[in-house]
Amino acid sequence: MNPNPLLNIAPLLEEGREADLASILSGLHPADVAEALSPLDMEDTIKVMSLLDIQQAADVLVELSESARDHVAQGLPRDQLAELVAEMDSDDAADIVGDLDGQTAEEVLSAIDSEDSEDVRRLLMYDEETAGGLMQVELVSAQDTQSVSQVIERIRELSKKVADFGHVFVVDRNGGLRGVVSLKDLVLAAPGTSMADLVQNPGLVVRVDEDQEAVAQKFQKYDVRAAPVVDSQNRLLGRITVDDIIDVLHEETDKDFYRLAGSSEEEIYTSGTVRTAALRLPWLLFNLCGGFITSMILTHFEASLLKTVALVTFVPMVMSLSGAVGSQSATITVRGLAMGRIATGQVLRSLYKEQKVTGFMALAFGLTITLVSGTIHGTLRLGLAVGLSISVAILVSAFLGAVTPVFFRAVHIDPALASGPVVTSTNDVVSLLIYTIIGTSVA
Repeated sequence: MNPNPLLNIAPLLEEGREADLASILSGLHPADVAEALSPLDMEDTIKVMSLLDIQQAADVLVELSESARDHVAQGLPRDQLAELVAEMDSDDAADIVGDLDGQTAEEVLSAIDSEDSEDVRRLLMYDEETAGGLMQVELVSAQDTQSVSQVIERIRELSKKVADFGHVFVVDRNGGLRGVVSLKDLVLAAPGTSMADLVQNPGLVVRVDEDQEAVAQKFQKYDVRAAPVVDSQNRLLGRITVDDIIDVLHEETDKDFYRLAGSSEEEIYTSGTVRTAALRLPWLLFNLCGGFITSMILTHFEASLLKTVALVTFVPMVMSLSGAVGSQSATITVRGLAMGRIATGQVLRSLYKEQKVTGFMALAFGLTITLVSGTIHGTLRLGLAVGLSISVAILVSAFLGAVTPVFFRAVHIDPALASGPVVTSTNDVVSLLIYTIIGTSVA
């Protein structure tokens, strides 16, 4: 449905036309409602949430961005929040409750069904960025000794609790995963057929302690819609579905983009000026230090540069080119590491390939700059000095851009941090130093 009517949310609230607003919202997808709530303040957002039926309100809360969702959950009355949590899948409920303060979380969990509460408490034991924190416990499982007719009857019983599934997970009497049976095979099989006769390899099995980013990479690699989650004894604990993986991919991408700028999503939802400044200052100070160092380099080589003033005119060019090449290499390496395309044993191979590509670009730039600058200033010696120094600066910048994320990964720091201010500032200093040394020596 076209979400254009959502543009009238604020005026309808101001005019007190809540019945009309409720009618409009009832026919919209929860994602569209969540998008429409984003410009509203907290008071109006909670007022709109109260106009929705329980199921739609629960779905809307899940669709909100993580930071907005946390703020709304904290602002909702406890009884209303408990009603919403009770309608959610266990993984979504755990995400909501896990971000509440201890007392509020306990109040919410105490107000919902004991079985649902136990499921959420169990999920909260796992790190939120692991498969355990990502999985949901709602699934259809069957013992390998059960018949098709018994399993179909079990599916009817669970139809309201498990909203969407494409496979039945088959376990042994100890709860150990044996495999899966697709709904198609289940429906086509004779009623008396044993599940053991239909079981197939699940394609992907996830360990409960695996990192969520690694799980997302496996989903992409094996092209599955759902995967069972098991413990170290291969006992079935839950399942992860592809919609959860899409959320993970968006989350990881957002983190990388914010970190490329030396920032975080938290900054957007932080109202305090001091807190917002504190999130940005460390990386800006790093750039500031780089600026002081480049100033010191220029001061040190001032006398030599004055002898060949034309060298100074190329400083912006060398810093711009080396910075761009370094950022390209860093971005490619970070993405390769994030997507699993650069494994531990492939680092040297990846660096070698990146240096070959950069070497070709450095040669092309070097020859072009040598000829153009030599022609403009009427001296081939100057052109050679500029071209050679820029070529070397580009090669070194590309190497630093590619190797820095690998170093960050080795010391267990997010490589995305290396692609922003760190690489940029380092390349500025190194490329200027190379340019001044080679340029003043050759020219």
